[in-house]
Amino acid sequence: CRMGEDPKTSMLNKYNQLHLCQNVFVTDGACMTSTGNQSPSLLYMAFTARAATYAAEQFKAQSI
Repeated sequence: CRMGEDPKTSMLNKYNQLHLCQNVFVTDGACMTSTGNQSPSLLYMAFTARAATYAAEQFKAQSI
């Protein structure tokens, strides 16, 4: 997967939400095209926290 604003060139938006299916968020390693040699656990936790906060806001607004 790749993150970006254009659905033609990326699968996910900046909140790790699929462009084509608004109720699906990808917050594990699948959202990264590559990783460094360190453990990415904290990065994945940050992605998940950001996506969960955004999803809760969108759910309250009845957008998803």
